[in-house]
Amino acid sequence: MTTNIHVLAWPNLDERIVASHRSVMEKFDLEVGYCRDQVRHGEWMNHVMAESRADVVGFFDADCVPTNRAVVDYAISYCANFESFIGIAQVSNHIGLRSHIFAGPAFLFIWRKVWEQLGKPTFSEVSWPIPADVAEHFSYAAEFKLKRYKTLYPTHWEREPTTGVWHLHTYGIYGIGTHFEKGVYHLYEGRSEANIDLFERRCREIVEGTFSTSGMKSSRDEYDGTIAP
Repeated sequence: MTTNIHVLAWPNLDERIVASHRSVMEKFDLEVGYCRDQVRHGEWMNHVMAESRADVVGFFDADCVPTNRAVVDYAISYCANFESFIGIAQVSNHIGLRSHIFAGPAFLFIWRKVWEQLGKPTFSEVSWPIPADVAEHFSYAAEFKLKRYKTLYPTHWEREPTTGVWHLHTYGIYGIGTHFEKGVYHLYEGRSEANIDLFERRCREIVEGTFSTSGMKSSRDEYDGTIAP
């Protein structure tokens, strides 16, 4: 069984983000292909899936890293064992139903043949039949055909986004610097200068083996904005 892992890092992305990301991947001995082109996220994913011949295709955002090697191995095994896909749980709070939990593109591993079996659905944003964000239509396509897949839910988060915390429908909330079950850390908004220091620090902790969710806010607790970010 073969696996390829891909990361899209736009040319204008701060090199500190890319360097921190590489340090974590090297720590866990993960071979990654970095794309530094200015291309739309969904279109790039479409291209990768069309060109790949690997059994499992993995995607990471440039500001999303594993906190351990086991979560990547688990994702790959899940894809192979269930011939399906797995990703971090996400909700598009700005479009569509605002309640649809899907496998987000920041950490997404796919059994390539399931993409083919589903009719090679696009990973680009769509407006019909249901408005969907990047990769969301792919999850909808699986649901329409009753194909089960898995999402990893957030456990903790660190900073409130400028637009306010994001709601994962009825489950809980997440924000800047979110940790997901089994060990995925997604900064979100890595393009913001204000968050680069946080990502650098967390990646350094992962490499040093000192990363912890201690001091972070629980995704399951209510949040009224009174807790200092």
